[in-house]
Amino acid sequence: MFLPDRFIKGECPKCHAKDQYGDSCEVCGTTYSPTELIAPYSAVSGATPVRKETEHYFFKLSECEEFLKQWTRSGTLQAEAANKMGEWFASGLSDWDISRDAPYFGFEIPDAPGKYFYVWLDAPIGYMASFKNLCERTGLDFDEYWKADSSTELYHFIGKDILYFHALFWPATLKYSGYRQLRRFLPMVS
Repeated sequence: MFLPDRFIKGECPKCHAKDQYGDSCEVCGTTYSPTELIAPYSAVSGATPVRKETEHYFFKLSECEEFLKQWTRSGTLQAEAANKMGEWFASGLSDWDISRDAPYFGFEIPDAPGKYFYVWLDAPIGYMASFKNLCERTGLDFDEYWKADSSTELYHFIGKDILYFHALFWPATLKYSGYRQLRRFLPMVS
């Protein structure tokens, strides 16, 4: 079976912490690809993964770099969160793999049998979908909150362990889909 990056574990290539996921180290915060792990293994079976070719779909995050640099330093993020996001810009933003091979859960990509949208592409969209459902049930104007030029206050409270999804991927998705970006972003820290 194809293994999503979070189903591959191994030693962090930067700090050498053991049992780290295939996309980022929970000890030092480094992000990397699963092929960079030292002594990788399947979190499902424990076996050493075998590299195989497959087609993937990417969000062109690299084309959003200037916007995201400005947005993360605009005062929207707390200084600590903005500094953390600065680490992503140090080596240049890479395009973001938004597809996963079956077996996977979630939404299958139209006209791409066996390919699914990565959960962190569609999960934040669920915030909007849930709110749209509320708007339809209560008569609120969805566009008043989400249109690109909306001045309505909108706050997100996000766990710090998923900061890069919400402080890089989510604002880029919103901006280039014609929706507003968040004006205040408050990651929950312990």
